[in-house]
Amino acid sequence: MREGVRVESVAADSLAMRAGISPGDRILSVSGEPAADLLDLHFLTSRRRFRLRWADSLGETREKEFRPAGAGLGIRPEPGRVRRCRNRCVFCFVHQLPRGLRRSLYVKDEDVRLSFLHGQYVTFSDLTGEETQKILRYRLSPLYVSIHTTDNALRRKMLGNAEAADILGVMERLIRGGIHLHGQIVVCPGINDGDELERTLRALLPLRPGLATVAVVPVGLTAHRRGLPPLRPVSRREAGETLAMLQRIGQRCGTAGEEPFAVAADEYYLIAGERIPGRKAYGSFAQIENGVGLLRQFLDGGRALFRRKRWDRAEGGGTVVTGLSARRHVQDFLAEFSRRSGARFDPVPVENRLMGSSVTVTGLLGGRDILEALKERKVSRVYLPSVTLRDAGDFLLDNVSPGDIAKGTGAEVRLFEATPSGFFRAVYNPEISII
Repeated sequence: MREGVRVESVAADSLAMRAGISPGDRILSVSGEPAADLLDLHFLTSRRRFRLRWADSLGETREKEFRPAGAGLGIRPEPGRVRRCRNRCVFCFVHQLPRGLRRSLYVKDEDVRLSFLHGQYVTFSDLTGEETQKILRYRLSPLYVSIHTTDNALRRKMLGNAEAADILGVMERLIRGGIHLHGQIVVCPGINDGDELERTLRALLPLRPGLATVAVVPVGLTAHRRGLPPLRPVSRREAGETLAMLQRIGQRCGTAGEEPFAVAADEYYLIAGERIPGRKAYGSFAQIENGVGLLRQFLDGGRALFRRKRWDRAEGGGTVVTGLSARRHVQDFLAEFSRRSGARFDPVPVENRLMGSSVTVTGLLGGRDILEALKERKVSRVYLPSVTLRDAGDFLLDNVSPGDIAKGTGAEVRLFEATPSGFFRAVYNPEISII
């Protein structure tokens, strides 16, 4: 493996360009310290003065002192290799994916850099001493940790890793070093639910406020589990019992500042048939990317939108794609939106045949299932939530593009951020996101 951090691009007229650094060069060290990855490069070059050593594409080594004075070097490093996950979790979603999806979906990562930069969850199952020192030195905080249980024997069984580290010990060390954590527990009925879940949460309470929040998430199961450990979904009764238990713990422990400690994913309320709680239950919405509080934000966003006193008449209505889990809330929103805008907007709830009918969130819909749901409808305009697309905004899970949906339906396709304000912009600003 070649050493150093490879330069992907260099900003025009930047310090790096004036020093002769070019794309393809490798940054070897900063003030004598090896630059192993983009975090090293970022933190070591944040000093007021440093000496950079790099190798060009021909292998010639060069060295220069820099004093950026807040301007930065102007280097964009390549991301580098992702540290792969060596666990074989009984509930791993990647193991349950069907064939034929885009390749990046099959990558299992266990990379603290991605946890720090993008909020991805890591298990700390084989965290090395070097990684721990880097976390503490660079203050990589907050980090997101998959806990699942504090019973080490049970956790090793769930992770499929007999050598997984003592999770409480790892978290305690990081917290003592000033690192803030957010946790998640994926609940598998009959394994780490009920009394075991309550024991785990009580064992985690002393870690507050360093462990700021813990998201409790029901296990996600697809139709592609052949050869995998037998698991079943959370039942309505179990969901209700879990919500009641979380409420008891919340009442007894209070909050760390304004942040509720143990928070349930929206899916728990949908499974239990219970009302979505108010904003206070979610604090700063720190676990929003984990499906905790999305519906509350959607409901509040709709309420704020409908406080507008003046509404222009919308030009034409449309069909709005949604997953099955959010259909009632989307339907209620669209009914009021239609009334105020003077145009008709209808939801089309899409059954997920790609993953299996038990997967009901909008973000995991495939393009072919959307086309199938629209096949029998006369549609002239389709509103497609951007959450169904990868970050680049070009393809759905099954490599179908929004353009393919437009071609297959003969309809105009408008992308929108899956929020009330995002939908409003897509309706009233037709120059945005039209395909």
